[in-house]
Amino acid sequence: MGKSRFYLGDVGNGAAMKLVVNMIMGSMMASFSEGLLLSEKVGLDPSTLVEVISQGAISAPMYSTKGPSMVQSLYPTAFPLKHQQKDLRLALGLAESVSQPTPIAAAANELYKVAKSRGLSNQDFSAVIEALKVKLEQEK
Repeated sequence: MGKSRFYLGDVGNGAAMKLVVNMIMGSMMASFSEGLLLSEKVGLDPSTLVEVISQGAISAPMYSTKGPSMVQSLYPTAFPLKHQQKDLRLALGLAESVSQPTPIAAAANELYKVAKSRGLSNQDFSAVIEALKVKLEQEK
């Protein structure tokens, strides 16, 4: 989660924080994947998109670290996709327990489930882009 320490109060709050952070990360990666594929579909170089993002307001280390490999359809495992999907599932359960709608995370979770069904469980979570590629092929 990072190098700093935070006091989060009651027992269990650390686990809840981890789920919220990983829910955001999984949703961000799904959206980033969608952007990479859209850029390619409209004739833009996805590698250039990664560079543009790295210099703008939405710059995030995750994009510049994962993006170049994703453009090459390579997913060296740092955080397995199966763990990302598990954390999304648990975060959705946490949200439901407090009646918090999470439609974006729910949509992302479905993509990770598709990626798992395609045998990508042990690949890096950035392999979620492959689930979107499957959807694009099905819509042709």
